[in-house]
Amino acid sequence: MRDIKVTVASLQSILIDPSQNLERVQKACIIAKKDGARILFLPELMLTGHGGHPKMTENAEHIPEGPLSQAIIKLSGEYQLCICVGIAELKNNLVYNSCMVADKGEFLGLQRKIYLSGDEYCYFAPGEKIEVFDIGDLRFGVIICYDNLFPELALIHSFNNVDLILAPHAARTGKWPEELTPEFCSKLISRQQAEWEKVHRARAYDHNIYILLNNAVGASTKGLTDVIANHVGTVMGIEPDGKVFLRTSVAEFIDEIVTVELKKDKRKINHGPSRNRRSGTLLRLLQAGLLNLNHS
Repeated sequence: MRDIKVTVASLQSILIDPSQNLERVQKACIIAKKDGARILFLPELMLTGHGGHPKMTENAEHIPEGPLSQAIIKLSGEYQLCICVGIAELKNNLVYNSCMVADKGEFLGLQRKIYLSGDEYCYFAPGEKIEVFDIGDLRFGVIICYDNLFPELALIHSFNNVDLILAPHAARTGKWPEELTPEFCSKLISRQQAEWEKVHRARAYDHNIYILLNNAVGASTKGLTDVIANHVGTVMGIEPDGKVFLRTSVAEFIDEIVTVELKKDKRKINHGPSRNRRSGTLLRLLQAGLLNLNHS
């Protein structure tokens, strides 16, 4: 990899109007370009919204032919960015929770969420593949929200020699009181940051990779009834040695856009576990473990 700047954006995304979501993405593009970023990283289902409601699938489109997808490809060319953004994907009459990647006016591909959580099974089909995106400056993969609780996905990315894992979220936090006090906001923000740190410091250290995280912000179900979907937001970044180098700076549930620089010399050139891993033995151990799992 080369030294590279990434703009990490946690933004509000609503189900009833994807055009508003696209406007927020464009504003983030302006900031990323101004900051000299190479990548703009946006939350899970940013374009179409996330919130346990049929609107999630109604907003779905074919990728890259759909209008939202085409708009992202155009923005990536206009601002000379690699844009990674969540979108509901329609394919063969199934809908997937996907992250599409466009780089400098070209569609690179997409990552589908593999392990669906809660009511997502009512709306989405699970993905079956792990993709790698190579933009020359670095190689990266995407692990979407709940997928991050399955450590084997980070291990596979390590096998694929990625430099960076992007972890977009739209994590819901239940019903909120009418008045959002500083104490309430602080409690949820601190809990979100602590949960991420607990999981991802070890992932980064084990695999000698950078990890960046973001999250949807606020209520995604504005204008809808009988459904609640509230998101805390916040951002985080972890270096390959397991140190947290980016923590959220917000004290409320508001949009947050931060540009960070990833330095190539933070990745160890001679990383012991990667160097000494016995792939044949590992394969046999995994096969044996999966056999035991299927028989349990």
